[in-house]
Amino acid sequence: MLDQFGVVYLVHGEGEFDSRLTGLHRLDKGDAFLVFPGVWHRYRPVCKVGWEVYWVHFQGEDAQRLQQRNFITPEEPVLKVGLDDAVLDPLVHLLDWLRTEPVGFQQMIAVGTMQIIAAMLGAVRNQETGSHIHNQVRRAKALLEEDEEGLPRMERIAAELDMSRAHFFRIFKENTGLTPYQYHLELKLNRARQMLRNSDLSVKHIARLLRFSNVYHFSKFFKNRTGVAPTPWRNHALREVLNE
Repeated sequence: MLDQFGVVYLVHGEGEFDSRLTGLHRLDKGDAFLVFPGVWHRYRPVCKVGWEVYWVHFQGEDAQRLQQRNFITPEEPVLKVGLDDAVLDPLVHLLDWLRTEPVGFQQMIAVGTMQIIAAMLGAVRNQETGSHIHNQVRRAKALLEEDEEGLPRMERIAAELDMSRAHFFRIFKENTGLTPYQYHLELKLNRARQMLRNSDLSVKHIARLLRFSNVYHFSKFFKNRTGVAPTPWRNHALREVLNE
């Protein structure tokens, strides 16, 4: 057990962390963990894999305050930081400074380490935010797919995701490269291809199922997207099936 805090950042390989309060944790590249005064712990690289880690021990009132306010806790010492230059660069800089300066600058070490931990906590929040946005976009896709043959109400989808219409459009395009309307049109196009290839429904009937106002608008939409009108596209697709 240590009588001070410590932070370890795994930048390559795999490892394990174990403590009296947490049990065994598997560590991957980009993970960090904290050790706390008076708490039994151990850590090691995975055999035959190894690891590369950066670590520093520190102490001081700032670290104690972080623990008192539950920003860092011995019950949740592992931080899923990811490989982040905003964490790695100041950590390497601090370690380089420690190699060249005389021993005894505990206050400066504590300040530098607090900046690193703040960057780690920020990276974790960003990871969590990114995961939340990913789930929202996935949910939005599912809602659009539920009504792929009609015209979805974007305001309703945004409301179900608990966000404004403008925010919904922005994060959807940032994560897919398409606006929700463009994504919906791609769904319609794929559905049209499936029906043309796998059914004997008339082009007019398919246009009606896909909620186009008339067969002309459907044919124009399909040709603009594929370069071929629906009937020639179907004939070509059927010939390919027969030749398989």
